[in-house]
Amino acid sequence: MNCPYTTLPPSSFWRQAVAERSTPDLDPHLTAQLRFGPEQRIASAGSCFAQHISRALKERGYNYYVTEPAPPHLTPEQEERFGYGVFSARYGNIYSTLQLLQLLQRAFGGFRPADQFWTNPDGWVFDLLRPRITPRGYVSMVEAEADLERHLQAVRQLIETTDIFIFTLGLTESWVSKLDGTVYPTCPGCGSAGEYDDAKYAFHNLSVAETTGYLGEAINLMSAANPQLKIILTVSPVPLAATMEPRHVLQATTYSKSVLRVAAEEMVRRYDHVHYFASYEIITNAKNAGSYFAEDARTVTAEGVARAMAVFFAQFTKDGAGDAARSSGDYDVKRPAAAAPVAQIICDENEFYRALAASRTIGR
Repeated sequence: MNCPYTTLPPSSFWRQAVAERSTPDLDPHLTAQLRFGPEQRIASAGSCFAQHISRALKERGYNYYVTEPAPPHLTPEQEERFGYGVFSARYGNIYSTLQLLQLLQRAFGGFRPADQFWTNPDGWVFDLLRPRITPRGYVSMVEAEADLERHLQAVRQLIETTDIFIFTLGLTESWVSKLDGTVYPTCPGCGSAGEYDDAKYAFHNLSVAETTGYLGEAINLMSAANPQLKIILTVSPVPLAATMEPRHVLQATTYSKSVLRVAAEEMVRRYDHVHYFASYEIITNAKNAGSYFAEDARTVTAEGVARAMAVFFAQFTKDGAGDAARSSGDYDVKRPAAAAPVAQIICDENEFYRALAASRTIGR
């Protein structure tokens, strides 16, 4: 029979590549396109799930690059509480491609939000774009602006000098300022700093074109600042905590993750220096039957994190075997980076969800 499908490898067929393989053997990657070693600087940003990657890199002894280090007098617990070392700089969670783009534009002098700071009734100042960086707030606007300037300098240094930048795409649903389009990590006043005012803030769900366009602009900006930069994109497998769309949260989650996956694919096809890590597929594929999610069907288990990290190191590191099935046991789920409970993950979205649950029964 003269049929082009007859010459395809087993990885092209669902039965051989998925149905007949055990869950620990399933790796949705083919040939590795990028491999890094411990000598290279590796930076990261993104949604809550992105913190598993940074912790795993540090646990494995790789050069996790931080340009905004903690003051020497802070304890490890205080460092994490104030956002030091959680990501490569103290930008907190970055959920959408527009949020990433605006951070880069602010760092390189192209954008200054009109509504960034909020003062609570006790006089403490909060950065609405990093609402959990200072849990009690800044003592004054002078202190807040000085810290912001240091932060943006750290972001510039990060982009200009890192070798690899890993970005985890998390959400399309966003809250923006009606004044100038500034996008916030969460809705102001919902479990975080700020006060919600529908005259000032609007909900916006990014389209495929918007998500892809903003991500392309962000990549162009980073590549112009650092022509040697390599980028790894991945999509968070964590479902939405809640949706503002007038439809079921399951539909809203499917839309959001589909858009993000398409955007990542478009960037990989467009740029030779952009690569994709399939964390979303590893955690959510049908073969797993939900086994990598906890009882809430949203929290990724330690076993799921361990599996995703085993595949990551096998596919993207110089000492990786290129066969994640062989190395899956190397990343023991009892090791700190894999077994870190979700409660220790710094997540703006989770804080919002807890605040919502405390205020109304339906959110519980």
